[in-house]
Amino acid sequence: MAQEFRFVKYEACGNDFILRDELEGPTSRDEERSRLAKILCDRHHQVGADGILFVEGATGADASMRHFQPDGSESTMCGNGVRCVGAYVSEKLRRPSVDILTADGVKRVVRVGADYRVEMGRVRTTRADLARFLADPGEPTDSMMDFAIQIPGRALRGSLVNTGEPHFVLRTEDLATEDVGSVGAAVNEDRKRFPRGVCVDFVQVSGPHSIRIRTYESGAYYETMACGTGATASAAVALALGWVRPGAVDVATKGGPIRIEVGPDGEAYMTGPARRVYEGRLAIEP
Repeated sequence: MAQEFRFVKYEACGNDFILRDELEGPTSRDEERSRLAKILCDRHHQVGADGILFVEGATGADASMRHFQPDGSESTMCGNGVRCVGAYVSEKLRRPSVDILTADGVKRVVRVGADYRVEMGRVRTTRADLARFLADPGEPTDSMMDFAIQIPGRALRGSLVNTGEPHFVLRTEDLATEDVGSVGAAVNEDRKRFPRGVCVDFVQVSGPHSIRIRTYESGAYYETMACGTGATASAAVALALGWVRPGAVDVATKGGPIRIEVGPDGEAYMTGPARRVYEGRLAIEP
């Protein structure tokens, strides 16, 4: 017998999600969450989304977020997703500030005007920081800020950083001409080096405090309209390598603007929109 699946659709800079509230009821099994993500994220035959956000209770936080991607895998962190969950929980609890537990730790989400500011944590740049994502030989203290990758027909040199998800950040002089899909797929498919996959960000500097980016996301296997962990990674690299001047970095994605601040201690803060689009319900076959 088909079961009813209630959800809320959210989007953050065009990065769209199906949000499932399991705060007060029984939580679904991970196998079922993976199955639902594969089915419901399909844009041609179902709701369509860049992932499903399962919101459940948490000890020591207002809620926890589990993000299942279109391929059925679970991500460690999703920046735009945590803004959406923060917006949802903030509205539900009628509080301007909430703590959301993720697999990358607790993220505080604060409403700032019409936007939401997220404490993203420290930007991690050593081999030890990327140990769970990178199967490359080397010393744990090695910096990953200058990292070379060879794909068919092209040698790439960029920075590999961990902002909750692994990101390979590349600078380009012409964002519009980059084949984000093909290059991103080629890097992501190197599972000997990246056993859990890796996101790829292309960065074009557009001003002393601004960049434009495009991101290929590993669990989606395509270029998304925006990526919060990618915006954080790209801005952090731009600041560290002197592509932009010190201070807040305005990141332009295909889906809209995100502002990134990185403190002297490496702690990053992301500010951007999150919007409830609609509520819905479906009949899901077992």
